[in-house]
Amino acid sequence: MDKSNKNFTPVRLHLELTDAYLSDYEKRMLNRYGETLTGGSISRDILIPSDMPLHNLHYAIQKLFGWQNAHLRKFQLPDPVFQKLTGGMVKGWSDLVGTLFQPPSEAESDLFWDEDYKSGSIHTWLRKKYTGPFIYKGTLEQPEIAKQDMKEMLNYFTMIEVKESFTDYLERKKQNPDTEMRTIRKAPLVELTLAEMRSAFTLEGDVENLLERLEVDKVIAAKAEEIQDNKLFPVTDELIYQYDFGDDWTVKITKYEDCADLLHRNLIDQEELAEAEAMVLDKHKPVCIHKQGISVCDDVGGLSGFANFLGTIYESEDRLEKSEMRAWAKSLGWSAQKVSVKTLL
Repeated sequence: MDKSNKNFTPVRLHLELTDAYLSDYEKRMLNRYGETLTGGSISRDILIPSDMPLHNLHYAIQKLFGWQNAHLRKFQLPDPVFQKLTGGMVKGWSDLVGTLFQPPSEAESDLFWDEDYKSGSIHTWLRKKYTGPFIYKGTLEQPEIAKQDMKEMLNYFTMIEVKESFTDYLERKKQNPDTEMRTIRKAPLVELTLAEMRSAFTLEGDVENLLERLEVDKVIAAKAEEIQDNKLFPVTDELIYQYDFGDDWTVKITKYEDCADLLHRNLIDQEELAEAEAMVLDKHKPVCIHKQGISVCDDVGGLSGFANFLGTIYESEDRLEKSEMRAWAKSLGWSAQKVSVKTLL
């Protein structure tokens, strides 16, 4: 396959759906019935076109793990990376709005500009969203508009009263029930820490949310690739995708320079890899090359809830409960049927 005529190349990503608070029982159920090795996570290894934005990767992740695109989502940096970039200050964050972070007025109607699903197969609809050519049509994420939005916010909050922490206030209130919250200082918004800003008022979106128009390959560095301090991109060696803030699904995303580890462990062979690379180039779409763990479903209570769901439908002695749980999951598109890696996307 001649790659020279393409303006994109295949890029390998590892996606790991995790939960740090799984109980031993939940891990055992995921291991026993969820087709995972350790019971601690469900993972997917994929090849994506190098020009794929975060926005379109979202739709691929939905299909890869079995969700129905029914809840809010966000892409963020690991906290140490975010703190290093911003210094924990409003100015550090605001300087990167429009370049890396979403503007403060990011509205759902703008972020979800292409949420046009009405009926029919959700899988067919998702497939169109993660297949190129990729065009981002959201307005507020355009650099000039985002930066202007940030400027207007800073100009509006010319002076902010910084209150003491609620913890300090409660301690004083124990001694004096009539005490009121203290104002520590007054300062322009741009001079505050992000913690002080968050305590002063609530933004529409999270300050840590990444621009979804950014290309995945440019944002994230491959394993063992050096991240240079004098350049903004790549900015991290790990991305965090969160979906359904109630169930709190968390997918950690890493990039590899190649698939040597998968080949070495005999999880894929050269012929399969070549076929997958050709598919990425010919169809301008991502391809799954390895999976560990079955698909999950929406509204089940995160990975913990899904593990308990598996325990119920396979080990409960209550036949009615097992039947009702299976019917409920089926209504959300879940199936226990094995799916070929090649047809997952």
